[in-house]
Amino acid sequence: MAVKITIAFGPPADPDAFVRHYVDVHAPLVEAIPGLRAYEYGRALTNFDGSEPEQFWIVSLTFDDEAAMRAAFASPAGQKATADMPNFITGTMKSVVSEVR
Repeated sequence: MAVKITIAFGPPADPDAFVRHYVDVHAPLVEAIPGLRAYEYGRALTNFDGSEPEQFWIVSLTFDDEAAMRAAFASPAGQKATADMPNFITGTMKSVVSEVR
């Protein structure tokens, strides 16, 4: 069964610097991760009820299954993407892995 990791980043110290680094540097690193089936990212928008979002940036990565996800992050490309994270994260980060139906 396919799995998705969803990552929510809280507001960064410098939003423009976060977006610039994510789009220009981090996204290409993620795109190089082997076994990645789908990849989406973007700024959190106003919630359906009109309230402001608690998070700033949302990312989702989809893999064929949990084993493929773990192998992907253990690969050199996965390690390189993970190692880049301290270069732009200045706020909170939460993630969840879920099945995809």
